[in-house]
Amino acid sequence: MSTTAMGFDFGTKRIGVAAGQNLTGTAQGIATVSNSGKDGPWGEIQGLIGQWQPDILVVGLPLGKDRAETPLSNTARNFGAELASRFKLPVDYIDETLTSRAAENLVSEATPSGKRIIGKRQELRDQIAAELILSTYFYEQGQ
Repeated sequence: MSTTAMGFDFGTKRIGVAAGQNLTGTAQGIATVSNSGKDGPWGEIQGLIGQWQPDILVVGLPLGKDRAETPLSNTARNFGAELASRFKLPVDYIDETLTSRAAENLVSEATPSGKRIIGKRQELRDQIAAELILSTYFYEQGQ
């Protein structure tokens, strides 16, 4: 059965968003949403959910050493609970410990020498991290 999923790389400033299908096990970054301002990310996320019609939402969970929960883990879980409440969709969580670092490395490798990773590159990094979260989720579901 085909399932469309939307993955989130939660951050206090920005949230990377990816969408994908479980049949192919692939994901693509679709947006970087601002997580600041009085209304937060909810309007943009609502638009993306309306456009992509996901069956499930997957939130990356930043874990510490020995896979222990951290204060940011709790914040990400609160974000996931708000997603579930607002959009009436199931939310799953997946360890995202290495995704941000892997995304950073991918962006760094594609960045010309001497250039800093700013602006659009940060947004790209957030989307790649969301892709990696969703791809990992599909992989783990298939095992």
